[in-house]
Amino acid sequence: MARGFDCATKLNITTASALKKAGFAYTARYLGNSWKTFDAAEAKAIRKAGLKLVSIFQKSADRSAYFTEEQGRQDGRDAVKAAQNVGQPAGTAIYFAVDFDAGKRAIPNILAYFNGVRKTFHTYKLGIYGSYTVMLAVKGLADYYWQTYAWSYGKVADFIHMHQYENNIKVAGVLIDRNDIRKSPGDWGWTIQESEVATFEVKAETGAYMTAADAKQGKNKKGIVKKGSYFLFNQSAGMVNVTKQKGVPGSWINPEASEGAKYHIVIKGDSLTKIAQKYGTSLKTLQKLNPQIKNIHLIYPNQKIQIK
Repeated sequence: MARGFDCATKLNITTASALKKAGFAYTARYLGNSWKTFDAAEAKAIRKAGLKLVSIFQKSADRSAYFTEEQGRQDGRDAVKAAQNVGQPAGTAIYFAVDFDAGKRAIPNILAYFNGVRKTFHTYKLGIYGSYTVMLAVKGLADYYWQTYAWSYGKVADFIHMHQYENNIKVAGVLIDRNDIRKSPGDWGWTIQESEVATFEVKAETGAYMTAADAKQGKNKKGIVKKGSYFLFNQSAGMVNVTKQKGVPGSWINPEASEGAKYHIVIKGDSLTKIAQKYGTSLKTLQKLNPQIKNIHLIYPNQKIQIK
């Protein structure tokens, strides 16, 4: 289970990197224009640090009277505008908060509000944050669910995507709330083409190919790739596409031929245990070959794992 945090503190490359090193994979930050919101520059720093970004939109949401259909319509419009202003990709989630102990009497207001959000909300997916009671009440209304332990009295819904289980903890000098990421939460979905940190080190001159299939079979070589550091543009069938110009396709190479060792490029859903099983090796061997992996439960897509 991946670890995440949410915070009201503006992050920069130093603090975001420190939290990444502390073992967090996701951060949830606020959209809008206030002391606690992020801008495009912060999103870039979060991406560069290797954290996945989840968006929150919250103006007030701390009392039943706030929740009306008209308020939902307005918040839906404002959230879309704020997300577009910071370059949030279409199809990702924005979480709206129910930030109080909502009893049964408040539920009709809350449902009216989210029906209002739906009527003006476009381009993005709807996420809802709240207590166990709120999660049950809005089940089926949203695309993503984020439950807080607050006001939940020890109960946890079984369909949620994120679970906030601890508040106001200082890590790396930043006051955060801790979260378990149980399912993909609708984050911004950084890709290898967008990454500013994914690189590949070619340790020995090797053949350059037009396709991954040619690189794997060692046929139709079109040139050479010299020893050096390259941006990692793409991967397929165990082959990698390396380039000197970030975001522009380069040449396909066989990583085994270029390094004299065998590597696996991590894809979504991989775990160190699965990788060990796939290559008929052990966790102990993988740990020895990859001393940079401090936590065997924390690997990430596009990471290069030495197999032998």
